[in-house]
Amino acid sequence: MNKHYVNQFIKTLTALDGIMAKAAAHADARKFDVNNFMTERLAPDMLTFASQVRIACDNAKITAATFSKNTPPKYEDNEKTWAELRTRIKTTTDYLKTLQEADFTNFKDVKCTPTWAGGQWLKGDEAFYELNVPNFYFHVTMAYAILRKAGVELGKGDFIGGLNFQNP
Repeated sequence: MNKHYVNQFIKTLTALDGIMAKAAAHADARKFDVNNFMTERLAPDMLTFASQVRIACDNAKITAATFSKNTPPKYEDNEKTWAELRTRIKTTTDYLKTLQEADFTNFKDVKCTPTWAGGQWLKGDEAFYELNVPNFYFHVTMAYAILRKAGVELGKGDFIGGLNFQNP
């Protein structure tokens, strides 16, 4: 892991915030409360939209903190409104922007022990590539899918976000 991956977390969370802005515009145009999206889910046994966003933010900040050997900021997990959930994304990206390349020099040496793994652990690079990155994108994808299912007009470009094209 290095600063480039942190920047990708920032970019993807920023795209998620843009998706949420589109959802708010969708709700406004159809004259309903955007906060209704907070409890939407794809299936009865799946997590809500709000939970998907919280977990994506937590995954990004905890992953970056773990591999930079820092303590991640703690959040209350009590966002009740669309605005509060968007603030959580901003708070997360602001934290990620404080990390420097030098913070990640020994990330392969980090021993990752997920709370649900019964004491088993993964080496840092294995945890990052096999667990943390897929988990982050899973939850962002679920948030996107929930809004698409709810009728918000979104496309792949909304998910990917802006690209830094170079001129020939």
